Amino acid sequence: MLTQIIVEGIINGSIIALVAIGIALIWGVMGLLCFAQGEFLMIGMYTAFFLHQYLGFDPLFSLPICAAVLFVFGISVYKVMVRRVLTGPQLSQRLLTFGLSMMLCNLALMFFKGDYRTIRDTELLFSGSVSIGGLSIAINKLIPLGVCLLLTLILYLILNVTRFGKAIQAVSMDKEAASLMGIDSDRCYALAFGLSCGITGAAGCILTYYYYVFPSVGTTFQLFGFIAVALGGFGSIVGAFFGGVIMGLVDTGAGFVFNSAFKYLFVCVAYVLIVTFKPKGLFGK
Repeated sequence: MLTQIIVEGIINGSIIALVAIGIALIWGVMGLLCFAQGEFLMIGMYTAFFLHQYLGFDPLFSLPICAAVLFVFGISVYKVMVRRVLTGPQLSQRLLTFGLSMMLCNLALMFFKGDYRTIRDTELLFSGSVSIGGLSIAINKLIPLGVCLLLTLILYLILNVTRFGKAIQAVSMDKEAASLMGIDSDRCYALAFGLSCGITGAAGCILTYYYYVFPSVGTTFQLFGFIAVALGGFGSIVGAFFGGVIMGLVDTGAGFVFNSAFKYLFVCVAYVLIVTFKPKGLFGK
């Protein structure tokens, strides 16, 4: 039973980890705290749901489309809105993303109503469960776990191996010095924002394998994403990933041991305890 709880916690935490990675990427590169990350997740979920409903696409095959749509959407949001407030007060920057969050959520509510939508297990390409040493794991949760791990690895390699990733790191360390070396900081900001939205959209797409779609679905995941980033250390991609996994483990474990209505209490207690003794997070510098 303990093994089952750990596996379920890691599966749930992997989605939170992707949301946290998106938040950490924007913060680490631009110093911007984005409050609209949960809504980017929601857009990815609706995109995957309607691709399945009208074109019959399995969410696994919709993944590249959702990631591309959110990548382009993220770059557009940066160029139209975010770029204009980066030189202003931090409060203006945060209120902009908060306002964007409210706008996207209410637009979804206006167009799609408050109905809960889901893709039935029988309509998924992969369904059922597998047994490993007496441990039963639902395939519709195992697939998202594998996808989340793969996306995290890809993003890590992009940021640490490619010239584009090294340019983003240079801008995050010292924007002026990077500009003197010929790096276009504005282009790096746009691509980093788009990449953050793309990976969050991909998380939303694969989340439809086992979760309901509704306008405010991103609220809880965004809250947990912020906690995961704070636990791992702001700006740390690795820290955001492990912070998300910790959140998933605490959430699942507390829900099993105690009444599920109080599981968020233990998530917040874990957060308070860790940042009290490690204010910069587990991997913060």
